[in-house]
Order: sequence, then C-alpha cells, then structure tokens
Amino acid sequence: MKIFISILINFLFMSIADSIDSAFNNLISLDAIVVWGSFLLIDSIFKSFSEIGTYTYRTTRKNEWSYLWFNILFGLLIGIFVFIFRNEIIKIFSLTTIQREMLSFLLSLYIGYLVLGRLANSIFEIMRLKGELKLYRKSLIVYYICLIGLDAIAYVSTHNLMFLVLATLIAWMISIIYMLYHLKLKFELPHKDTLKNVMNYGLPYSMERLISRVFLLLYGKLASNLGTEKYSIHTICYAVCLSLEIITNAYQAALMIRVPEGKTYEEQYKICMEMRNNCFGLIILLNFIFSFIYLFISHGSLPIDKCFPYIIFYSFGVFGLYPYETYKTLCITQGKSTILLLGSTIGVIIRFILCLLFIHTPFALFVFGLSNGIDFGSRSIIYKMVLSKSKS
Repeated sequence: MKIFISILINFLFMSIADSIDSAFNNLISLDAIVVWGSFLLIDSIFKSFSEIGTYTYRTTRKNEWSYLWFNILFGLLIGIFVFIFRNEIIKIFSLTTIQREMLSFLLSLYIGYLVLGRLANSIFEIMRLKGELKLYRKSLIVYYICLIGLDAIAYVSTHNLMFLVLATLIAWMISIIYMLYHLKLKFELPHKDTLKNVMNYGLPYSMERLISRVFLLLYGKLASNLGTEKYSIHTICYAVCLSLEIITNAYQAALMIRVPEGKTYEEQYKICMEMRNNCFGLIILLNFIFSFIYLFISHGSLPIDKCFPYIIFYSFGVFGLYPYETYKTLCITQGKSTILLLGSTIGVIIRFILCLLFIHTPFALFVFGLSNGIDFGSRSIIYKMVLSKSKS
C-alpha cells in the first residue's frame, strides 16, 4: 500500500497537470476541442509500435538503452508515415474544413511529438521500475513546470493550438536532458538478445495496443458522427475517463514494483490479490472524486452542465479497469504478452458493437460511457481464464 500511495501521489500530480495542459487547448474553441480529441485518437494508434522497447523492458528489466533505441527508430518511421499521409488520415473523421486544416497542422509536427513523447515517457517508466522514486518525482516537477509555464505563454500570446503543441515538445526535450543526466544509464546499442526479447515480448504487446487502439479510433469515429456538440461532450468526458486511468495506472505501476520477478504464477497471483483487496475502496473513492475535479479543470469552452449526467457513466469505467490492471500485470510478469492480445481484441470488439448498436438512439452518449468499463471488464475475464488454464 505504501508504494501505491507514493506512486499515486505522483500520478495524481501528473494527471492534474495534464488536465491543465488540456484545458489550455480546450479553452481556444469548440473546434480546438474536437481537433485535439481527434489528434489524441490518431496518436493512440500510431504510438503503439513506438513504445515497443518500453513494453519489452517491462518484462526484462535490463539493458535500458538497447530498448530505448527501438522506441526512437519506430517513432521516426511512424512519424514520417503520418506526415506523408496526414491528409488521408484526417478523412477518417467527420470534421469541418477549419477543423481539418487545424488537424493537418498538428500532424505536420507529429514526428517530434511521437519521438520525444515516447522517449520521455519511457525514461520516466524506467526510473519508476528501477525504484528511483525521488528522481522520478523531481523529473516530473521539472517537466510539468516547463509544460504549464510554456503553455501559459503560448496561450496568452498566440491563442493557437499549434504553439501549445510546440510548448509540449520543448518541455519534453528539457525533461529528457534532465533525466538522462541524472539517471546515468549505460549507453548501448541493440544486440541479438534484445531483438529476440522485442520479438517475444514487445511485439505481441504492441500488436495488442495497435488492435485495441484501432477499435478505439473507430469508437471515436462513431462519436464524431453525433454532431459537434455531442462529440464535444464525448471528447471532454472521455478525456476525463483517460485522466482517471492515472489512478488505476498507479495501482498497476505499484504492482509491477511489488510483484517479484522469477516467481511462480501462484506466488505472483497471491501478491496481486492482496494488493487488489487492500486498494479497492480507495481507488473507487478517488475515481469519482477526481472525475468531477478533472471535469471542472478541462471542460474548456464547453459549458460544464452539458456534461451531466454523462460524466457519471463514463466514470464507471473504473470497475472494469481495476481487475484489468491486476490481470494485465500477471500477464506481463509471466511473460505471456499473447494473452493480452487475445483479451484486448475481444474487449474492443464488444465496445465497438455496443456503440454501433445504440448510436442512433437518444441515450447513445450513456452507452458510449458505459462501454469503456464493459470493454476492460471483458478483457480481465479473458486474462484470468487463459492464465488459469495455462498454469494448469
């Protein structure tokens, strides 16, 4: 519980700061809300393979730089692809002419956004998994002071979404330099063993992320057909939903530190169940408290009353995320990434079908909210079933 509380404080600080960052974007206009939501959906897909080194490191826990190189390489390749085909990618969404132009400008910066963002996040995670929590906390403070300060300058002086993204890139560069200077990782290039580990652990995990995020993009595509106001409501509520994941992410990060490597499934399972039972009440309470805090911070130019009562149904996702993070940890520590691929594919298909069935009904937004929790709950059931069967 102590590790969870420590990481949770850091994650909540991150989440609130990220909400402030999003608030600057959302304050510009309803168009900016729609464009930023669409941009994040695109990013959620293409970042899957730019994090392949990080996914591998979660299982191996050594040779940090050799895995960071895979993030950089895939980030560059994917970033170039998005830059070339950005105008075709934009057509996925039902956007106005102004919104299309704004999104095209953002995607022209995507190479830097992908490479710097994934590299920064990877180094943050390496620090956390190595138990360097003091340096981790200091690095977060450096990053978010830079981010919010530069955001404020960009918002006041330009009122332009592109300059807010540039502010993020600069903040990432500063934090990367700071972390690498203090962490002093051993510099090494990829070799045969790291490539083998990437293929065995990172690739299935990346495929799971890719398939999951493709369906989430379709989920966003369906929502964009609801019209500008309803899509704006969905974008804000789903952004709150994503911010709330910081709480269950902190729980999973604590599990990753707490669960010892090289132990049997039964030993790791026992530790996970103990933490699950100890943290449940606190996580549920924090989830609903912070759902309203995040909404208040990030609603931007959309009137906050428009998001009620939908935000409550979007917040129910915690009941699916909590068991999902528990069994996902067991899949990772047991080196069984292919189980993640199976469960996530089934979960996102269920989410998409539910939303497709109810999109033309008066309560479509309620279903869009509930489907998030149903998706993750379905994944956790698959993970539990397959893990139990594979150990027997």
